[in-house]
Amino acid sequence: MITARQKRSATAFVGLLLAGAAAPALAMAEDAAGPAGAKAVDEVIVTGHRAQVSSVRAAEAIEYGNAVQVVTAQQIEDGGFVNIAEAAVALVRGANIGYSPDEGEYTIRLDGGGDRDTLVVLDGVPLYDRGPALEEIWGTTTIDPHMIERMEVFRGGNSLFYGSSAGIGVVSLVTKRPDGTRKGEFGVSYGSFNSRELWANFSMPIDADGRHSVMLYGSSQQTDGPRIFRPEDFVDNVAAAGGVQKYPLNRNNIGVKYLWKIDEASEFRLNAQYTQIEFQDAFPDNNVFTPNRVEFPIIDASYIRDWSPNLHTEVEAYWTNPQLSNTELFAEICRIPTGCVDPSDAKKVIPWGVFTGAVEPYQNQGFGEGNKYASGYEELGLTVRNTIKFHKYFELVAGVQSVTYRDDSASVFLISDDRATTTGVYFDARPRLPFSPDTAISLAVRTDFAEAFDQRTTWKFGVRQPLPGGFYVRANGGTSYSLPRTNELYREELTIVGNPDLKTEETETYNAGIGFDRPFMGGRVRAEVGGFMTDITDRIRTTSGLTPNTYYNDPNVTEIRGLTADLDWQINSEWSASLSYTKQEATPAGSSVQINETPEYFLQGGLNYNSESGRFHFSLLPRYQGPEYATGGPGNVLRHNFGEYLVVNATAGYWFGEDSQYRLQFRVMNLLDEKYAERYGYGNMRFSKDFITGKIKTTDLAYYYGYPFEGKPRAYYVTFSTKF
Repeated sequence: MITARQKRSATAFVGLLLAGAAAPALAMAEDAAGPAGAKAVDEVIVTGHRAQVSSVRAAEAIEYGNAVQVVTAQQIEDGGFVNIAEAAVALVRGANIGYSPDEGEYTIRLDGGGDRDTLVVLDGVPLYDRGPALEEIWGTTTIDPHMIERMEVFRGGNSLFYGSSAGIGVVSLVTKRPDGTRKGEFGVSYGSFNSRELWANFSMPIDADGRHSVMLYGSSQQTDGPRIFRPEDFVDNVAAAGGVQKYPLNRNNIGVKYLWKIDEASEFRLNAQYTQIEFQDAFPDNNVFTPNRVEFPIIDASYIRDWSPNLHTEVEAYWTNPQLSNTELFAEICRIPTGCVDPSDAKKVIPWGVFTGAVEPYQNQGFGEGNKYASGYEELGLTVRNTIKFHKYFELVAGVQSVTYRDDSASVFLISDDRATTTGVYFDARPRLPFSPDTAISLAVRTDFAEAFDQRTTWKFGVRQPLPGGFYVRANGGTSYSLPRTNELYREELTIVGNPDLKTEETETYNAGIGFDRPFMGGRVRAEVGGFMTDITDRIRTTSGLTPNTYYNDPNVTEIRGLTADLDWQINSEWSASLSYTKQEATPAGSSVQINETPEYFLQGGLNYNSESGRFHFSLLPRYQGPEYATGGPGNVLRHNFGEYLVVNATAGYWFGEDSQYRLQFRVMNLLDEKYAERYGYGNMRFSKDFITGKIKTTDLAYYYGYPFEGKPRAYYVTFSTKF
């Protein structure tokens, strides 16, 4: 008898066979249209700049009705951003940042989604957090912004090609790489909060023809960090134990890339990098000292070949094994009504409910080999994708994606380290209508097989119709899913425990727009008005006010409805401007209450000047964030609006040298010194004197309180860099 597992394996094998066996059958075919991998490259206006889309996937996504934005390396350089979160807030449309970049923890969220709805991909490696035993590992924080060649932002559901956690969008980061030539970059930066940065990359050919080349790269960032929490928000005993402190953040990255240009039709790339991040994030209601270390190695490889004008193949593989070492100490408090003996002076008595002078570690999160344990996971991925052109009226993309992961936490955490594999087989049919050949249509389906859920099928469609006068209409839609994280299933702590009965989140989303791209008053204007509609079923949430709290699937469907309006104006060769508006209503079905940490709307803008000589540069990047709420306390009775603020960043630069190879840049972040919160959290008074002595109880509203994660105040940075 054939088991379910054998059936899945057989189906995956058939998918791989279909994806790969077409090569010899079509390798000798000819078509005047050119190779499948050399599609006509679209030009995309992004933040006032016109950029070429060199990624086949981005060009195809545009062609078949997706909203795609490309942020270039030049824009990131002009902005002088410290991390990718800052770049996303300023440049990526529809993006909201979850958590706090200055805390060393953040995610990127698109179009009203949460942390698991937008997938960040680094050179084909998904930075989806598997959630090991202790807590999340923030993969996005490992990215060096100076190594980014471009950010390709796909708004709308994209799980068909990328798998789990891409239900509302994908931010695909493509890094700089060797190309067979000799070139390099070097930069240094100093700024507020004693922030120091040093980065460099150098690539060179290693043979006479330049078919083999390598790139060495690395960066180092150290900062004392701005204040994240207000001193007055710390519980009395937490503050007495030293909880009010600086928040240093250090990130170091080193890597090597290799390119083999096999022939004119194929190439092989290999990359190995290691990133280490150290940061502290003591919280006002409980932690007094919390040094964290993240170690994040990545190895990825790709092979691309045009077998013929009719067949293009892409193969991508990766391995990653992030580890988190997390120390969390709390204040020891006298819990004896008659008082406690002072350990440093036997003649002194420490009053009831007061900090004793000692600190204790949370379980498995102290110092020393016997008390401090690392948590992490190991993941391997392989994707094979073929684009096959059968006829000028029909094209097919056939692919297989297989991802294997296991928990790699210390044995003290009772979580299975068995490997779990998800294998997805997908087909994307792209017919052309003989009576309307300019109409681009995509109809796709994907089936995933896994031990966790046996089988799941998702689908996606896309359509784009050019109209006279440079106008167009587009639409796309589809379904996806997001798996529970390991710690959501199996976490075991004093304050929160996992729920092994969690279901996967299911997402259905639609995205459409109408726009134009045409000359205007000696320049060029691109504009689009659109909307999106998303329903998320079985959304994973956390209880509040319980001891301990846990995770659960929300019985109410989360309904997200939004409108978008984007305008890019290349005024002339020197001036450009952009404006983007995103309105998003995200509520449980039948309710009008906006869900947490989802702004009701935001406005992003940009004004850019590049002198005719190419030496003077100026950028002004304002962003207004509308109402954004956080709720907490028993039954979520506490609710606070921490939105409605304006943050403006400005950068001025001068390029000098014979070839403008030297760059001096001055950046002001939060030009208006706006007081704002990037996030708002809720804590409790369990370490307070009033709670220990019985003046307040867990049933009292006074037991709970909220506090802001402060945004960065006005800050200054000076950067010098050179290209050679």
